[in-house]
Amino acid sequence: MNDKPFFDIKDLKKVQSDHHFEFSVDLCYSGRKAFVRPLKIKDKKELLKAIESKDEKLVQKVLDEIILKYVELEDNRPLDDLTVQERYQILAEIRRAASGDTIKIVHQCPNCEHLNKDLIFDLKNIIIKPYDFNIENKISLFNGNVEIVLGPLRREEEKKIEKIIFDKKIQSTSERQFLLMAGFIQNVFIKKDDIYGEVKLKTEEKIEFFENLSSSELDKIIDYIKKSDYGVKLPFHFKCEKCSYENTQEEANVAVFFIS
Repeated sequence: MNDKPFFDIKDLKKVQSDHHFEFSVDLCYSGRKAFVRPLKIKDKKELLKAIESKDEKLVQKVLDEIILKYVELEDNRPLDDLTVQERYQILAEIRRAASGDTIKIVHQCPNCEHLNKDLIFDLKNIIIKPYDFNIENKISLFNGNVEIVLGPLRREEEKKIEKIIFDKKIQSTSERQFLLMAGFIQNVFIKKDDIYGEVKLKTEEKIEFFENLSSSELDKIIDYIKKSDYGVKLPFHFKCEKCSYENTQEEANVAVFFIS
């Protein structure tokens, strides 16, 4: 009699490695679909180790690896072409698929900065706000001699700016956010003899151009960013356990939501 089992561990691994998709996501900017595979425990462990290291660059690297491993876009676009909000949307949906009806999150109080732990978030409260393409995204600068076209920050550009931030050892949160705003610049046109011609700018040149804007010119870009606010929204009823600050429409942080 042959006692050898009909199946062995190799067969089991093959079944586990089959690339079946668990669900699809209608992306909040492009409207196209992203197909998502179920997240494996070993990859969540890698992410938790990265978080414990408090190395933001490592955390973002692991998140990119998770998307690369578990996500496929409808039109086979490169994953770095995702907007930052589409990336957050996919991460949030992966988190939702891996959980039950509720999860526990941590949230820093905006009033006293106390870190509140083990807050209950109802996953039914996730809101996906699509991008509004009717928003004016062309801005005239320098007395009409320069026109810029704005658009959502894409992951590819964000990574380039993150590298500049890392290389310059910039620690200030406000300065980091300021530099990331330069990534919203999609095209720059200069007017000469009543004709606009495009200037191709590298990421470093976009930042240099951005840093030389006046306050009033910068306000125009900030106004676009505020009006075009879209993507994952995580509202919940929050009351700080320390200072009693309360807000019925507090917004949870997407990154914290994914790793909690």
